Amino acid sequence: MGCESRLWAVLLGLLCSLAGADAPAEGNVYVPYSGIIKGTEGADPVRLLVSNETGRPMVCTAALAHWYSEDLGRAEPGASLDIMLWHDPETGVVNLINQTNDRMPVEAIWCGTAGDLSATRARIALPITAGPAPANVTRSCKSGPDGRFDCLGAEG
Repeated sequence: MGCESRLWAVLLGLLCSLAGADAPAEGNVYVPYSGIIKGTEGADPVRLLVSNETGRPMVCTAALAHWYSEDLGRAEPGASLDIMLWHDPETGVVNLINQTNDRMPVEAIWCGTAGDLSATRARIALPITAGPAPANVTRSCKSGPDGRFDCLGAEG
């Protein structure tokens, strides 16, 4: 078998192996992003107010499902961040709503010093439980003895 014949045999084999690669299993059609829930219907608003009682600028970030993150904002000392979240009472999932009205499940919210978030951050406790959630969650962030933030508060 010559070089040219081998090349055609390899190409034919490759073509045959790829011919059905994208064909869905019968009755099981994949539609990209088909599981994304849109809007706030059936979800309750939860206002998260995080005040910065440290002497440093504070930033907060949401860790979202699938290893994404979303910057929630910055607050100078003495200021606060006001963040609207949406709680699904059936599942307990807390969501942010993006610009295209998609629900983005929140796994955690972290607040810490701007420019040094990973070394100073504190996790903000969220009402991630099924059933009713508080309409307002207030957290006050202070500097701990080790320089890390300590964010405690009330719900109601």
